[in-house]
Amino acid sequence: MSLLSSNFQLPILAMQLPDLPAGPSLENVRGPIEEASGYGMGQITLAALAVLLIAGLFVWLYLYSRRKPAAPIDPQAAAMAELEAAAQAADDERFALLCSGALRRFIASRFDLPATSQTSSELSARLPLQREEKTRIGDFLERCDRVKFAGQALNSNQRIELLDTARALIQCLERKETPEA
Repeated sequence: MSLLSSNFQLPILAMQLPDLPAGPSLENVRGPIEEASGYGMGQITLAALAVLLIAGLFVWLYLYSRRKPAAPIDPQAAAMAELEAAAQAADDERFALLCSGALRRFIASRFDLPATSQTSSELSARLPLQREEKTRIGDFLERCDRVKFAGQALNSNQRIELLDTARALIQCLERKETPEA
């Protein structure tokens, strides 16, 4: 006989739960407890970040004020270095470009003229020098222009002569007094 087929029933015990005790009434319920401090965590964090930012700004300003300005480059030394670079140039066009550029930049810094944006004849006409010095500078720049623009070839003696002329012109112009504005 199977247990399922029989009319077997378990006795159900009727259990009754006891009554709940009386709880607090809603009259005594309060809201959430307020924080004792007047400042929230966000306000404290924001104040700390502001203090760090201001301190960092003062440190940066202090270090920036102590930084020394770069020493000005001597125009003659820069021009001579450019001429040394020109001596190493392989092709004649680059050689002439560097030689004339060195002299033009030296004149621009020495006499406060826009020497790099003028033609050779305009530059030599505007120089505050005597006629023979203007002629020497004009002849040098025209020789360089012939090499740069007309493709005139230079042999090693002509290169040395151009370099020596550029050096002599720079040294001569360095000894001249800067004209008053």
